[in-house]
Amino acid sequence: MGFTIIPICKHCGYETESISIGGGKMNHLTNCGAPAWNIQTDEVEEINLYSDVNRATVIKRFLYFFKRNFVIEKMNDKYVPYYEPRMFIEDKDIGTHNWSNKHYKKSKNYCPKCKSFNLEFVDGGIHFD
Repeated sequence: MGFTIIPICKHCGYETESISIGGGKMNHLTNCGAPAWNIQTDEVEEINLYSDVNRATVIKRFLYFFKRNFVIEKMNDKYVPYYEPRMFIEDKDIGTHNWSNKHYKKSKNYCPKCKSFNLEFVDGGIHFD
C-alpha cells in the first residue's frame, strides 16, 4: 500500500504537487515512487526507484582462480533521492514516512529553491493499494 506526500518549504513557500511513495497492489513489482531532487532543474520530483537505478555487474578475482560477481547499484546522476543522509538534517525527534527500507524525514529536508533545510513532506491524504 503506497501513500502520497506534498513537499512544502516553510521558508520560501516552494511547493510541488503530491508525490507517491511506494507502489500499489497491481504495480508494486514495477513501480516504487519516491521523492528526489532533480539537480538539473532544481525541482523536487517523483521518480521510480526501479527505473532510475542503474545496475552494473563487477567480476572480481580471488586467489587467481575464484571469481565472484558483485552487483553495484547507482542512481541516475540527475537525481538525489530524499532518503540519502545529505538531503536532510538528522533529528531523532522528527518522524519519518517509511516504505520498505527507505525512510523520508517529515521535516528538515533540503529545499532546492532557497537552499535551506526547511522542506517538509506533509501527508498528502491519499493511500492507494
